Formats: sequence, C-alpha cells, structure tokens
Amino acid sequence: MSRQVADIIVETLQSAGVEHCYGVVGDTLNLIARSLERSKIEWVSVRHEEAGAFAAQAEAQLTGHLTAVAGSCGPGSLHFINGIFEANRNRAPVILIASQIIRDELGFDFIQEVDFKQIYKSCSVFCDMIYTPEQARRKTVIACQTALSKRGVAVLIVPADVSASTVPDDIPYAVHLSQPVVRPSDGDLDEIAGILNSSGNLAIYGGSGCQGAHQEVLAVAERLKAPIAHTSRGKDFLEFDNPYNIGMTGMLGNEAGYHALLDCDTLLLLGADFAWRQFYPDSAKIVQVDIDPTHLGRRHPITKGVVGDVRATLEALLPKLVERTDASFRDQYVRRYAKARQSEKTKAVAGHGGCIPGTYLTEAINRHAAKDALFSADDGTPAAWLVRYIETNGQRRTFASLLHGTMAGGMPSALGLQKSQPGRQVICLAGDGGLSMLFGDLMTVVQEQLPIKIAVYDNGKLGFVEIEQKAEGMLDTFTRLKNPNFGGVARALGLWGQTVSKADDLEGSVKDWLAQPGPALLHVHVSPLQLVMPPFMAAAPTAGMALYSARAVLHGRGGDVWEMVRENFL
Repeated sequence: MSRQVADIIVETLQSAGVEHCYGVVGDTLNLIARSLERSKIEWVSVRHEEAGAFAAQAEAQLTGHLTAVAGSCGPGSLHFINGIFEANRNRAPVILIASQIIRDELGFDFIQEVDFKQIYKSCSVFCDMIYTPEQARRKTVIACQTALSKRGVAVLIVPADVSASTVPDDIPYAVHLSQPVVRPSDGDLDEIAGILNSSGNLAIYGGSGCQGAHQEVLAVAERLKAPIAHTSRGKDFLEFDNPYNIGMTGMLGNEAGYHALLDCDTLLLLGADFAWRQFYPDSAKIVQVDIDPTHLGRRHPITKGVVGDVRATLEALLPKLVERTDASFRDQYVRRYAKARQSEKTKAVAGHGGCIPGTYLTEAINRHAAKDALFSADDGTPAAWLVRYIETNGQRRTFASLLHGTMAGGMPSALGLQKSQPGRQVICLAGDGGLSMLFGDLMTVVQEQLPIKIAVYDNGKLGFVEIEQKAEGMLDTFTRLKNPNFGGVARALGLWGQTVSKADDLEGSVKDWLAQPGPALLHVHVSPLQLVMPPFMAAAPTAGMALYSARAVLHGRGGDVWEMVRENFL
C-alpha cells in the first residue's frame, strides 16, 4: 500500500520516542502538521521558533529522549538557529524538521529559499535533505539514530513536494539504539592507578559526565582522601549527599574549589570539559576521563587521558587504588568550603533601605521550592545566583545556558521542562532583558496551560554586561532598560502576576507565587548594583573597577559608586 512521505516521517519520529514537537506551522509544513495531528506526538504551537528550540532542548536534556521541532521554509526554520546551537552544545537529542521549497525551484534564488545544509551544518551532528520519496524512511531513521547516539541535533530538510509524494513499496527501516558500557583497557586503568597511588595531594573535578556516577565518584574520593569540586553543569549530580564537596571553581565558584584545584599535585578530571584554562593547575599531573575522545587534553595539557563512561571507569578503577590515611588536604578544603557557604548565606539577606538583592530573592525561592523542583535560568546574574544558591538534593535539576551563553533561554526552557514533567514544579529565574526578548511566548505558557512559575529579576539593565564593562574600567554603556510593570503585563496576558519592591514583602510574595495552581509571574525589583563576586580578585578587573569608580565620580555619579560599595562590601 502506498504511503505519503509526511506520514512516513511522523511515524518514524513517533517510533523513535518523540512525544512533543515544537514549532510554528506554515505552507511547506502543512502536510507534516496534518500527519502530526493524526499521530500520538503532541504539537506545541510557540510564538517564536527560537523559543520552541529552547523548549525542545530542555526537554531532551531532562528526559534523554528525542524531541522534535518543525518549521516552514525559509525564515520559519531559520528562526530555530540560536536554540539549535544551544541544544547541540548541551548534547541534547533534538531533531529539526526543516521544511523546504519544492525541489524544482532549488538553486534559483526562489522566494524564501535558504540553504539549510550550509546554515545548520556547524551546529548539528546530522544535516541532510530527503532528495527522493524513496529515501524518506531511511533518512529519517538515520537522522533520529544519529541524534540519539551522538547526543546532538539532527536537521532533516524536507522539500514540500517530497512530503506530498507517496511511496508504493516502503522498506521497513527502523531506529535501533544501544547503550554500550565504555571503559578504558586494563592497561590504561593500571597506568591511571599508578599515577594516583604515587601522587601527593589529590583533587577531583567532576562535570556533567558524572551523571549516574554519584556513588562511584564518592567511593574513589573516600579511598584517595580527595575533595570533590564540580562544574556548574555537574552541580546536579555531585553536590548532594557529598561530605567531600567543595563546590565550583571559575568566575562563579568559591575560594575552596578555586584553590584546591590550583594547589593539588594531581587532578582527576571526570566528565568535565571546563573551558577556562586559567583555572587549571599549572604544574599538577592531570588524569582525564571522558566519553568524548575529542575532549581529552583540549582545555589544558594532561598527563593521561582515557575514553570511558565515568561510572564504568571508576567501578573498574576502584579495586586498583590504594587506601590513603592522610585526609588533611581534603579536610582543609571541606572546612574552607563550609566557611565560604556560610559567608554566602549570611550575605543573602535584605539590602540597605529594604531593597532586595538578587541573592536574597534566590535564597527565598530555594527555601520554599519543592524538593523535586526543576529550575531554569536566563544567562547572566540569574544563572549565577542559580548555581550558587539553589541547593540540589538528588531530585532537583537546574538548567541554564552555561555553554552557549545566550539570552532568553530561561522561560522557554521552563516551558519544555513542564511539558515533559507535568506533575513537577517548574521555576524560571528570568532576567528582565532575557524575558522581554522572547516575551511573546508567555502567551504560549497561557495557551498550553503550563503552571510554570517565573521570577523576574528586574534591575533595569543588562546587569551582567554592565559588570563586565565596569571590570574593563568603562562606564555602563547601552545597558539601561526601560521596563514595564511585568506583574501587570502578566495579568493582562492571563497569568497570575504580582510586583514586589520591598524586602519586607518578599517572603510572603514568594509563598503566594509558588502556591498558585496555574502559571504565575513574580516581578521583583532587585538591587541594581549587586555584583557577582569571583573567588579571587585578579589584577586586571580590580584595576578596571578602580578606573570605573574614578570615571563615575568625575561624571557626577559618585552616588552609584558609594551604593555599589555599600551593597557589596559593607
């Protein structure tokens, strides 16, 4: 029996585990949309395709399942690109169905013609077009299988005339996915054990590759008497129930994690691809374990690198490690981390004159959120407060644009998280700039009746950008924002909305906001001059801040300098 290509594509997506497809319908996508309507895949209409891609990648990150987005020809499918970059960098299995103009007009600069292969090849693990109807099932299978096995984005380009065509004898290609256990050879494990057993002070630095390996990492840390630092993306998997945790290094980290990595003699790097070279030790031996061979030694020279799943590798390595008795190095940094955490909590209080620091808002949300809540955050200060103040417990998960560093990902990511986990509390920490960039998709939240909770950190500016400018000695340039009453706008759109400006009102407002049965937005005027303080003060940004202060005073803005000092240092 003949089958229409649109039906074949959708049937293959459904068999590959796709549950949701995010997008905006349009001419060249119409037949696929009709097939989706007849399938078990739920179509989610977004107001901007970029929001759909953010939602899909968040769902795929959380569930590990293939998630789809689909767009019309030309600008429709082109709008996905920023979210597709985000998905691919997060190793999220997403498939983009990029519908295309008919084949007969390709290559003639036809209306809305875009060379999607040229555009998307740099941000995908698969990118190809279905050239003939007979290729439809096989190429869709390859796209799905590649996205799942390589953990990234597959882009499948579908000309409109192909999706309308029929296939008389459809060959039953199907998606097959296995999950092999990958670990180094015994010889490599012996070499690693030799390095670790003969080393002085040891530290462990774990990333998102430690997912599912919590017990194994702790067992190795106990045997080696090593403290465990983690990346921001490794937070969810290593922070909880961990007596050896010393937090993060990097600009968002703390002094314990920062100094432990620089002071150790040997660093065991597990599933981490932390990009900033200046935070790696200069003279220590580094042993790296990663499932991706291209990650080995690409950030900093290493002593030994092996390909393997962290869990399987540590299970095989543990019997080869000699039990240590001296825990002084580990204990020193565990104590230092406890002191740093206490200092952070002490500062997360109401500000001068009843103002609300962003840290105070985040700490309140952390205390009142559900034990298994899912959190998303916009890039910038909301992401910084997320990784510093939201406590994970083995049930909570946190999501932010930590590799791509894009604005506007917080709210649409929450949309995808809530779609995939309808029974869980989903909380978005939104920046005023990030939320307003994709503001239209608040209507998607209402339309889909998604009970996400959005907190808007309104400091009236692009706050993280302003911090960067001040660190360079600049006065703030083009960062100011004229914002509406976000609470009032939310109510006009059909959400619960409230605005808070005084610290005395914050606690009750957070409780009311989280208790709402439907979508709710809490608009909070946060302190505009609170800084994200790094674990150390390097000479260049310190000098830059001094230069900024001098320029501000000379331009009649000494009050801003005093307020910044009072808010962050007094």
